[in-house]
Amino acid sequence: MQRLREAHDLHTLTRDVLGLCQPYGPVHSFRLVHNRGAARVVCFIELESPKQQPALIRALGAKVINGAACLDIPVGESFGEMSGGGARLASLPVRPLRREVAAPQVTN
Repeated sequence: MQRLREAHDLHTLTRDVLGLCQPYGPVHSFRLVHNRGAARVVCFIELESPKQQPALIRALGAKVINGAACLDIPVGESFGEMSGGGARLASLPVRPLRREVAAPQVTN
């Protein structure tokens, strides 16, 4: 688990977590959520085989949330930054929600 804490970016962290999962079979679902303010990454993992899920949870010391293994990994404040410290993910432009218009009702 120390190796996960020492990861410097999402690619390295993903590779390391998936490597820990490999002995338990194929991964069905994998999600990472980075909370920059708290310097933590939460990782949700679901295996293809539900029978192997409890063994993975025990091996990782993970919690269970809605059936998924949940790892809460503390990371450094510089997590996700390039060596120069200036690289950050660009935010996507906000688009207004498309409103669904109901079809006109026909009366007889």
